[in-house]
Amino acid sequence: MEDDDSFDQRLVKPALAYAKLYPSVIVRLKASYASGHPMVRQLAHAIETASERAEQHRREHLRYVHGLSPKEAEIALHLMDGGTVATCTEALGVAQSTIRTHVKSIFGKTGIQRQAELRTLLPKPRQR
Repeated sequence: MEDDDSFDQRLVKPALAYAKLYPSVIVRLKASYASGHPMVRQLAHAIETASERAEQHRREHLRYVHGLSPKEAEIALHLMDGGTVATCTEALGVAQSTIRTHVKSIFGKTGIQRQAELRTLLPKPRQR
């Protein structure tokens, strides 16, 4: 797995940085992926793996550092990533009142008072 980790790190960081600077690269990568190019498929796999690991780390941080339930962590992450109560309702298939109840619980457990403060619950990403 260490070889995969090394490959992920060598490929993912530059690809993500490039995609932020030049969003149109995503369209070209999708076309290359559809063509079956092996390096693009490896890149896609590496990005997917790195993204899943990062998401899991964020979820675990919220659960273990702040004491959130799995569902509260999921809702908090959705809101942190720019979602709204309405989009969270759609994504989870529950009533807005249920989401609002979870948000109140998140606020109570973390001591924050506004949704905009949710981002403060996660540590800043390390710059390398």
